[in-house]
This record gives sequence, structure tokens and C-alpha cells, in this order.
Amino acid sequence: MPACSFCKKNYENPRGLTIFTFDGKSIFYCSSKCRNNAKLGRDPKKTGWVKSIKKIKVKEVVSEKPKKEEKKVEVKEEKVEEKKTEAKKEKVEEKKEVKEKVE
Repeated sequence: MPACSFCKKNYENPRGLTIFTFDGKSIFYCSSKCRNNAKLGRDPKKTGWVKSIKKIKVKEVVSEKPKKEEKKVEVKEEKVEEKKTEAKKEKVEEKKEVKEKVE
């Protein structure tokens, strides 16, 4: 499975284009979009549609932080639920007391 020389994306063999230079190097392109951008001399890092390794690492680090915050949120929700159940119990007890007083 070759990797594109421009965007570093892995692709299947029947698709794409392989160019062999006189030096013996092989250049793989997954699409005409990558081939044309490379021909124009564009830098893959500066194009917005190419996913670089640095961007992926940053996303992984960012995705880890919200997980910790989610745990904090879950704990807060549990406390709120406990308060709600306590409030419901108090209301039920008050209703029982009112009924007893009426009878």
C-alpha cells in the first residue's frame, strides 16, 4: 500500500499515479489534486486539506483534556441527582405528615 508523496495518505494500488524519475526514485500520488499541487510547487503543510502529523497529535492531546472534564461533569451530575432524590424524599415525608394531620 503506497503512501502519497504529497499528502502522505495511504491508498490502494489500482488507484493513483506512480512516477519513476531518472534517479531511480518513485513518486506516488493518490489523486490528480495532489499531483497538480506538487507540480505547482505548493507546500503540503500550508494547504488546508492535507492532514499533517502535527495536527493529529494536537487533536489527540485536545481530545484527552475534555475526557477529564467530562468525568468532573459526571461527578457533579451525580451530586445533583442525589440532591434531587433527597428533595423528593423530603417532599414525600411532608405529604405523609400533612395527611396524618388531616386524618
